[in-house]
Amino acid sequence: MKTTKDSVFEYIQKELMTNDAYKQGINTNVIAQHFGLQRSNISTILNELVKEERLNKTNTRPVLYYLPQKENKEIYNVGKKLIGSDGSLLNAIQVAKAAILYPNKSLNVLVTAKPGSGTTHFVYAMYLFGKDAGIFSSNKPFYKINCRHYKENIDKLNDILFRPNDMEKSLFAQARGGILFIDNVDLLDATGKSKLSSFLDSGILFSEMNGQTLDCNQTFLVVSCGPNGLAELSRKIPMIINLPSLASRPIKEKLAIINFFFTTEANNAKRNIEVKREVLDALLLTEFPYNIRGLEMEIKRACATSCVRVMDDPNSNIEVTIHDFSTEVQKSLMRMRIQTTEFNDILGTQSLFIYNCDQDYQMVENDKSRDLYEEMRIQYAELAKHGIDKDTIHHVVNSHVTNLFKRYNYYQSFNNDYDIEQLSKIVDDKIIHIVTKIIKACKHELQRDIKQQVFYGLCLHMNSLLTAKLDNSRIEDNQVVHIIQDYPKEYAISNELAQMFREEFGIELPIHEIVIITMFLIKDEEDTKGHPVLLYIFHGKGVASSLSEVTSTLTHTNNVYSYDLCLEKDSKEAFTEIKDLITRIDDGQGIIVIYDMGSIKTMLDTISEELNIKIRYIYFPITLVGLDVARKCVQEEDLDYVYHTTMRELKNMMHLSDSRKEIIITLCHTGEGGAFQLKQYIDQHSNLGIKTVPLAISRREELIQQVMDLKKIYRVHCFVGTYDPKLLGIPFISITKVFENKPDDIDKILMFESIQSKQLDYESVYSFLEDQFKYISIAKLKTVLPSIVDELEVMYSLNTDQKAGLFVHIACLLENTKQGVRQSCDKKTDEILDKYPDDFKIVSKILKPLEKTFKVIIDDNHIATIIMILKKL
Repeated sequence: MKTTKDSVFEYIQKELMTNDAYKQGINTNVIAQHFGLQRSNISTILNELVKEERLNKTNTRPVLYYLPQKENKEIYNVGKKLIGSDGSLLNAIQVAKAAILYPNKSLNVLVTAKPGSGTTHFVYAMYLFGKDAGIFSSNKPFYKINCRHYKENIDKLNDILFRPNDMEKSLFAQARGGILFIDNVDLLDATGKSKLSSFLDSGILFSEMNGQTLDCNQTFLVVSCGPNGLAELSRKIPMIINLPSLASRPIKEKLAIINFFFTTEANNAKRNIEVKREVLDALLLTEFPYNIRGLEMEIKRACATSCVRVMDDPNSNIEVTIHDFSTEVQKSLMRMRIQTTEFNDILGTQSLFIYNCDQDYQMVENDKSRDLYEEMRIQYAELAKHGIDKDTIHHVVNSHVTNLFKRYNYYQSFNNDYDIEQLSKIVDDKIIHIVTKIIKACKHELQRDIKQQVFYGLCLHMNSLLTAKLDNSRIEDNQVVHIIQDYPKEYAISNELAQMFREEFGIELPIHEIVIITMFLIKDEEDTKGHPVLLYIFHGKGVASSLSEVTSTLTHTNNVYSYDLCLEKDSKEAFTEIKDLITRIDDGQGIIVIYDMGSIKTMLDTISEELNIKIRYIYFPITLVGLDVARKCVQEEDLDYVYHTTMRELKNMMHLSDSRKEIIITLCHTGEGGAFQLKQYIDQHSNLGIKTVPLAISRREELIQQVMDLKKIYRVHCFVGTYDPKLLGIPFISITKVFENKPDDIDKILMFESIQSKQLDYESVYSFLEDQFKYISIAKLKTVLPSIVDELEVMYSLNTDQKAGLFVHIACLLENTKQGVRQSCDKKTDEILDKYPDDFKIVSKILKPLEKTFKVIIDDNHIATIIMILKKL
């Protein structure tokens, strides 16, 4: 067992190495207070440690005790081998040195870090340092075991670590005189943790199987864990090392790490690697969720992909470009402007960087990249030998590279475990348990991995069902049938979850709720269309970023962002920064912004127009409420008066609406045909009482001006038309959505409620037009117009919206022409006809049957408009 003297020395060593307050030494009173012992007893122990030359003391008053400075030069040189040894890793290296150089026996170490922050690299560097310092002999081993690899077989993990039936073969025994590194030690089960705890107390292994013991005091143990296991282990292991994440390290260190990885790849590939400046800029700007490991994988994959291009020329350098990296890395360049000065300071004006394949570098562990490049060379030579052309070989080898990455499990080492501790703060533990069981069953039944977001989303959804009012209105009946028929396996698993939910909580879920659960499992499939993202913008330092962090932590999504609008921030500077942020985070489907007050919405309106990005707003005036309550608390003494007046004002504030009336703008190219008929259709069937205004979209500048003029008087609820003009963040509803549903659903459509869409119902279009038209026979229209539109669809590959819009537009122009209404001449007509003479001939020919049937002449102005619709001009 550890003596009091050893405990005192460990405490002194830790404080001297980690606490800046004790750089000059530590006095007796501090130690006595920490241990709760008499000062005289501590003084006796300290004098013994001085006699044993484990401590030195000063001649000052009070007396300060400090560590002897032996072998300092050699230790410093070893420490310099790590990038950041004199920066972000300085404190970690000091603790590591102190633990290894502890007299008589090195102290065990606990390392904490985010996934991919270089834990193994650091621990192996500790091992090399221990060998150079003579603590470990040259033939003593470095053993590493990752508990994560044994999650499904904990018994095997315990057997490898402890070998209760033959402890001499345990890793603890085999690592005597060297280092045993247990990664993710918090994943041990209760038995393993008990055995580990016993070893940490005594340095001895004990076998319950045969009652034998084994002395492993000469094993230097290093363990790593996530945040959840830190509190438990820190009581047993006094020496704790916290490694910084990649994002928290200085730019100079990030650049050094990037240079190291490129040099490593150059050595492995046996070719020089050329990298353009923009690649280094992008890598320095990118936020890697898996830190150094994620950065390494990006560089490794980019270099392997680039290598394929020069496989047929053994003397060429590998040229790595920005397009060899993921879209996340490429997008990061959008942030370049705010970093230009700092980057120029460390990179200069150099535009090309060459990494020498003969440059010395240190390998921490066996690098599988050597095997990767060798297999690429073998694959390439084998294909070339059979006379296969170069392009085919490149395609095959690229696929081969992808398979090699999978084979070597380059992407399998990250922390994909669910953060149950955070989730349990808002979700019932029973819910977490049954969802975990279902997710495991889902992986087995569907033979695919389930994303973390699905687990967290399903837990949150099931938890909401404990208090939700269950009904069948949340999903359409035809969608229920569609889901059950098309996804029977997912539905069966969801049904099993519903049964477990009923048994645990006594709540019977209707079939519609089970289908909603099924949709969680379906949506796990890859989606390339992008999704909306959430942005918090709040006044004050750290308010928005804290909300973003909590939201991301509890939902485990990566689509939440923040901007802290500091009170002293200049509005022009804030506008520029918010605009840059929105440019960077938009995923193609728009942004939801939650904001508190001020001119934020005005800024966002302008940004939305300039960037052509949809932005929707949620006003949450928490700051204003706080200001008002604080003011009332100073002025009033009655608590209930402050409370009730605030609640009344808050209610009025949250229901405060814009005094301007709403309008709906219907659109077509002329403003006289489809737009007017859409207006008539909405006015006839809608009960919302919202005014509709038809406008033309043929001239965008005029449309913008007309909309801006209308916004001075009205609030624009939405556009309805053939295609989205993408103006001022105003929502758009397609004409297809209008006519593919029943007239009774028009209000739901206009209020953006979910409706299961059907095929375009031309009968409802005919029925409506028949009520509106006076000169055109709908019976004749039915015989000729559909084939005309179909022919145009074949010639111009129209989408559903274009086809529906064109159908209504042509029908309306026929009515106007028959009525004698002439379309005004437009200078743009001549431009269109001159620019697209072939299209003019094609469209004119296709429209001939219409002219013959209705005995009209469709003039050039109308044909030019139709060409604009077809060409999306």
